Amino acid sequence: MELPAAAVQYPLRHPAVASVVVGMRTEEHVRSNVARYRAVIPEALWEELHVTGLLPDPTGQAGSPGSHVNIT
Repeated sequence: MELPAAAVQYPLRHPAVASVVVGMRTEEHVRSNVARYRAVIPEALWEELHVTGLLPDPTGQAGSPGSHVNIT
């Protein structure tokens, strides 16, 4: 899983968000953005990002600051 895929998909996790506009200039950008949208992001990653304080939880509260995330 690539972090850019999570970045593309993160806004779509909020029920008020209907779409995400991602900039692109070339045919390759289109392909990579579609692949990022289709990538499977494990639920465990979202939880880890929340717990480490890098993402707010659905109530808007941040997780514990000062932790780190190991994304492979």
